[in-house]
Amino acid sequence: MAATTLTPSEAYTQKKINMALTGMKIALLVPITAVIQNVFNTSVTNTVSTALSDQVIVSIICSITLIGMCDIFAAIFAFIWNAAHGKGLREYRRTASLKISWMMLLSAAFAGPLATGCWMAATPFCGLTTVSVVVSLGPILTSIISKFFLKENLSARVYIGIAITVVGVIVSGWSGFSEGGSNFILGFILACMAPIGFTLEGQFSTYAGDMIDPTVGCGIFRCLGAGIIGLAAMATLSGATGNMEAFTQIIRMVLTSPTLLLYVAIMGLMGAINYNCVYTAFNKTGPARALAVDSSKPLWSIPLGYLFAALGITAYSVTALGVAGAIISVAGLILIICKPSELANLRNIS
Repeated sequence: MAATTLTPSEAYTQKKINMALTGMKIALLVPITAVIQNVFNTSVTNTVSTALSDQVIVSIICSITLIGMCDIFAAIFAFIWNAAHGKGLREYRRTASLKISWMMLLSAAFAGPLATGCWMAATPFCGLTTVSVVVSLGPILTSIISKFFLKENLSARVYIGIAITVVGVIVSGWSGFSEGGSNFILGFILACMAPIGFTLEGQFSTYAGDMIDPTVGCGIFRCLGAGIIGLAAMATLSGATGNMEAFTQIIRMVLTSPTLLLYVAIMGLMGAINYNCVYTAFNKTGPARALAVDSSKPLWSIPLGYLFAALGITAYSVTALGVAGAIISVAGLILIICKPSELANLRNIS
């Protein structure tokens, strides 16, 4: 049988499709690692917070400080991975010397202190469900902005798939909107900053990732940079609010407890995988599709939740709405990825 030959144009189109499909496969690791990271983060937070005051500001300092420590570990694991693949200190120095690479530090600032910080700060004011619903709007906002900033092409079917996935996220965590108190409006405004921050992260990191190795840029800026920014911001906030003792106590508890230190290291490992997969998926398949896949966390949280509950790491249960939401999210994802040929026109880069 004669071998099938492709014209240069057909070969180029097939190459783009294969690259985008690879990005979609990589993106599947994002929600899985995020769920595992959250399991260990919850366990550490619950343990550490018992030794602290119940002030809202201290709770915020605790959560973001632990995330900052996680990101430092993520930077260590990312460097080990990159060095093992021939991208060690020399490549780190070369990448850091490029002006465009520093756009990833900007994206890390949007993802860390802005998005995550506002997410954590909003929860006590307007409730977990309200915040979760607002944050789940990220893929829709990303798909709209990516159309103009990154020239990302999405069909009507993909937009519908993203919307269905978001509906699945809302259903999975639905327990009724919070009644809210006097700070509800403030909490809602803070919550709205989270999807904006994550969306901006996707735009800037993808733009920079077109010109540099996204895994090296991620290791320098998203991991190490975000970790330093997060810890420095919490040290400043702690000092300004008279909670420096709580800040140092959090760090001391983690560093002196083998179990807590192991859990934070596992958080860092999951973070390194998560961040690098996110940035690579952004670069290969576009932030809109990548974040839509990331929104499938409700689906993966069910088997992983039961697994870690069986291991005694965290308690877990799921409602009928949680299962229904996961099924709806899967339907949305099928719509997003069911026509690979569309990936040939992923982005128009002039």
